[in-house]
Amino acid sequence: MTAEGGTGYGHAVTMARSRSLHGPYDADPSGPVVTARDDPDWPLQRNGHADFVESADGEFFLVHLCGRPLDGTRLCTLGRETAIQRLRKTDDGWFRLQGGGHLPELTIDPPALPLDEPVVVMQHDDFESNELDSVYQWLRTPYPESFYSLRDTPGRLRLYGMESPGSLYNQALIARRQTDFAFTASTAIDFEPDNFQQMAGLICYYNSCKFHYLYVSTDDEIGKHLGIMSCEADQTSAVTFPIQDRRIRLSDGPLIWLRASVDQARLVFSWSDDGEYWSEIPVQLDQSLLSDEAGIEGGEQFTGAFVGMCCHDLSGWRKHADFDFFNYEGKSGH
Repeated sequence: MTAEGGTGYGHAVTMARSRSLHGPYDADPSGPVVTARDDPDWPLQRNGHADFVESADGEFFLVHLCGRPLDGTRLCTLGRETAIQRLRKTDDGWFRLQGGGHLPELTIDPPALPLDEPVVVMQHDDFESNELDSVYQWLRTPYPESFYSLRDTPGRLRLYGMESPGSLYNQALIARRQTDFAFTASTAIDFEPDNFQQMAGLICYYNSCKFHYLYVSTDDEIGKHLGIMSCEADQTSAVTFPIQDRRIRLSDGPLIWLRASVDQARLVFSWSDDGEYWSEIPVQLDQSLLSDEAGIEGGEQFTGAFVGMCCHDLSGWRKHADFDFFNYEGKSGH
């Protein structure tokens, strides 16, 4: 069993057999066991890199990687996912999908195995623990304590500002995977920047050249404010500021609530000064750019998009920001 056709939309699982481990091998005359390369509208695409399993009851299964593109696109914001297929053994000794054909089935009957309790993934975090929940990830270091603390301000996550959001080295960014095509994520931030080089906030992130960032900062013109920074899938382009000409002036209150609302390819940011009454920022951003395939970096990382909290201090003073909570809510039916 092998993968062929690359790791993109030509991906496939192919089987061959031989009477000797060293060959020669004969390929399955029917072609790939699983692929969607000839059906671009099928919901499961990029099917490949499979494992073969036989259960204790003699049932055969194929577990494989795949991607689910956003509606009407070839862009997968959820990155690589895993699917399972039932197999049947033919009279002449080949394995085929139980339902026939090469397209991966969208649903299967579960295997005859004992059921276990599903893992409950945390949706709301008040940062009451002394350790980060396993749902979170960060960038490029096994020592995240170098830029975050849950003890300096109990009940809050403190991030110490690091390099720019486009940096390939040291960033203060704590995020979780986007696991739904539609979701909302929110946080409340206590941050008093001293200059325009200091910023912190809520970020939808794929990598250093694919992100949308709702940040709090300050400058000499309007003082403390909200802005949006985007890098739209091209590391050679300048970072853009979609609302630079209409930044939102903020008061000096202790907390600012930030929210990201995503529906397929549409991302809209909102903010609040009390956590109850929200103001939507009138800029629609393209969440589909935060995908494996978008831009010049497409097709190589397979991580999918993340959403989380970050703090940047380009002055090098490591100005900190405190986050009161983080909430992620996937929308049913997506």
